[in-house]
Amino acid sequence: MNLRKGLPFREGWRMSAARLPLLPALGFVALGALSLAGVSSVRAELPPWVYGQEQRQAPYVLELLVRSVHTLPAGSDPEQLQVRAQVLEVKRQPPAARLRAGDAISLRYALPPSRPAGWAGPAPLPVLQPGEQLPAWLVPDAALPGVFKPAAGGRSFGPSLEREREPG
Repeated sequence: MNLRKGLPFREGWRMSAARLPLLPALGFVALGALSLAGVSSVRAELPPWVYGQEQRQAPYVLELLVRSVHTLPAGSDPEQLQVRAQVLEVKRQPPAARLRAGDAISLRYALPPSRPAGWAGPAPLPVLQPGEQLPAWLVPDAALPGVFKPAAGGRSFGPSLEREREPG
């Protein structure tokens, strides 16, 4: 056995110079594959202008008084909340819509999943409480006629972000 640079060297075993540059590339490929495996569980925080854009695109902007909140019976995954609310003010709606102050509406949306402390990601939808009065950015639920769902994710209820714009 011969030693070259402190490593055992056997005659007949040679690493060609053409293969050496491939080793770091293979390492990056393996690292990339491992990184992609966890992408589905990694979510980044969204900047306020993203929610502002979603709020601007919402066809319905209503001031609501929450009357009741119920968890739908087991079997739906994720669990769903059903909210009954009274319209206090119609701030925006499509021209053909006929919502008026005093109308009762239904909302349905998924309960926010529990998240570990320090989790960074999109704002979770709040669990509304009976008696709460708040602005809401909504869209009709295509699967359930007469039912609305949040239009701007976790910022579908509460302060307006419609003035927030993408920088640049």
